[in-house]
Amino acid sequence: MHNINLTNEDSLDLNRFQATQPRQRVAPMVVGILAALLIAMPAAAQLSYTFTSGPGGDGFIWPPSPTGLLDGNSFPTPDDIHFYNDIGNNLFFDDQYQVAGNATGISSEAMWGNPTSLGFGTIDFDFFFSGTQDISFNFAWSVGGAPGNTPEFLTIYVEDMLGRAMEVYWPLDDTFTGLGGFDGYSDRISLNTIDLFDDYFNVDGGPFQDIVYVSIFVGDIDTGGGPSSEFAIDNFDIDGGTGGGGEVFPSVNNGAIDVTGSTLGRTSLRGVGNFLAGLEVTNSATSSTTFSTQLLPGGDLADGGQVNGATILAGQSVFTPNLVSIDRSLPSASYESDLRVINDQNASDPDNDVTILMRLAEAPLLTAPSPVDVSLGEKVTLANAAAPANGHRASVEVTGSNVTGPFSVTGYDLDTPCKPGEMIEGDATLDRFGRLSGNYNGMVSVSLAMTFYVNEFKTFLSNAEPVSDEQWTLEATLADTNADNAPHDSQTPLGPGQVGVNSASTAATIVGGTTGLTGNTSMTLGTAPSGSNTGVLQQSASVGFTTASPVYAIQMTYRDEDICPSVTESNLRLLYFNSGASDWQLAVNGNSDGGLGATFFAGSFDAFAATLGGAPLSTALGAHGLDPINNQVWAVVDHEAAFGTGEIGQSCGIKGDLDNDGDVDTDDYTIWNGCIEGPNVIVAPACSIADCDGDQDVDLADFAQFAFGFGT
Repeated sequence: MHNINLTNEDSLDLNRFQATQPRQRVAPMVVGILAALLIAMPAAAQLSYTFTSGPGGDGFIWPPSPTGLLDGNSFPTPDDIHFYNDIGNNLFFDDQYQVAGNATGISSEAMWGNPTSLGFGTIDFDFFFSGTQDISFNFAWSVGGAPGNTPEFLTIYVEDMLGRAMEVYWPLDDTFTGLGGFDGYSDRISLNTIDLFDDYFNVDGGPFQDIVYVSIFVGDIDTGGGPSSEFAIDNFDIDGGTGGGGEVFPSVNNGAIDVTGSTLGRTSLRGVGNFLAGLEVTNSATSSTTFSTQLLPGGDLADGGQVNGATILAGQSVFTPNLVSIDRSLPSASYESDLRVINDQNASDPDNDVTILMRLAEAPLLTAPSPVDVSLGEKVTLANAAAPANGHRASVEVTGSNVTGPFSVTGYDLDTPCKPGEMIEGDATLDRFGRLSGNYNGMVSVSLAMTFYVNEFKTFLSNAEPVSDEQWTLEATLADTNADNAPHDSQTPLGPGQVGVNSASTAATIVGGTTGLTGNTSMTLGTAPSGSNTGVLQQSASVGFTTASPVYAIQMTYRDEDICPSVTESNLRLLYFNSGASDWQLAVNGNSDGGLGATFFAGSFDAFAATLGGAPLSTALGAHGLDPINNQVWAVVDHEAAFGTGEIGQSCGIKGDLDNDGDVDTDDYTIWNGCIEGPNVIVAPACSIADCDGDQDVDLADFAQFAFGFGT
């Protein structure tokens, strides 16, 4: 009865059961004292009690009025069914109740009472049978004084012979005129072992074998001496007895849930043709019978052809398709009709009605994706139009996503729904680390599927159609970051994605390593120191730690246009500035081992890290490499320094220093301005010094490099 799984075509709009936390009270247990008795007891028979005394009634005398059954006493029937009274008041078996007769199923003599807090507030029924599988009865209660005083749920405690226990919370679906003229609530209660499992004492969590004990908690209508209250029970049946039991009933989940009085909702996309619906029917009795269905007048649905005299075996559940239909071209709305299930061979089995609700839903109407400027914090937004007035609209849910370019997008996880009148907002970010300043573009695409939600629950949508992928272009402008820092501890990787600096010509970031010390990592981008023999391309990046330097991997990114004729790209390495030698040297030579562990790897750091097989980076001290495809050099080091990209023994000088005086100023601009001829005009030998990008002409591209160095 808990953890109900409906069929993929059913949504139960009024669930027959509700799972809540057990009450904090001591549940009665009779299993221990009954164990010996059960061994000798016969199997349960079909029994029915109408609480009417004498041969014309139940065949024996119930405790007579005016005293009835006193509080704290029990009454055993000749069938060895024990009724315990713990309601704090007398329990009566007659027709002297006040308003219970207004409820469906309560008539003539019934068992009834007025519970008070003087007792335990329960009625206990003990079943001394070793094979009771099904118990059903009509129940009604009412509290006077004010509207809403009467609870709409009934709590029932159940045990089997092995001590499995469960509390069932049963919604009372029917109303009647109760005490004071206010609503009372009633229903036909049916407890069956196929619906019960151990979840109270957690004996083994298994399904019930039988039913030996039932406690009906009527303390919820104890008013403590306030307004009057009353409950009544009638037509009490055991294992398919026919005193009023619902042997044949509409159901879902192969008979696990009796949906009498409930609404079964089904949904279809609007379109062409008819949308059809059927119904599951269950026979809970121990003998076969036949059943029929009837479409009751006054509803919206068309008759698809009813069942007449269909055989249903004992304990069987059958699905009867195509009982009702609706034209899919009708406006989006909810359409419903009532179906009746009739037990043809048992006139005492009340007919059971259920409402079939059929929804027609419009297709999703999604907003057209627009470009997303990640630099401005714009969202990746997908919106679904609201449902039409008094109608419905299908939802979509994410079934997959893909991002291209240096971006990541969150918020479009699998199964994320976009319901009518709602939107999905994804956050896009640019992975700036290790990238040069400038403009970047990418794209995110999302795969979608059509679905439908009833409140917060996804349900099956008939005739759903495919949904096209949605795509957004992503754009971002990466500005210069000249300084950066990040905290670290023993659990935080130093990289990637923690700290980095960048300009239009140079980027640097830490891509690996950890430290066992809490501290801070800093990185600064600036003018590269001049080396006595070796120079670097463009700027240098200084790395510092507030603690001892760990083993870490640093990576720098360069531009092709900064590779001057004196430098060969395949010879580029990550260098560090050795202040003692006033020159640039291999970064790994500054390690604590003096560079003894230096090993060159032709490829990216990620490709190298994959070769470690999970070994810590500290085992690779001195590894360094070049990735000319992505214009990156890297090294595994354990020291602080100013790092740069260059070739040992080579120097490009200062671009724009046309008069070779060690700076770039107005004197150099005068020389450059006298040499400009425009693109694709071969430069004169005297002006070759103004060809900053080495393409044999002097144009605005050279001026851009000249301007970058101006003032250095």
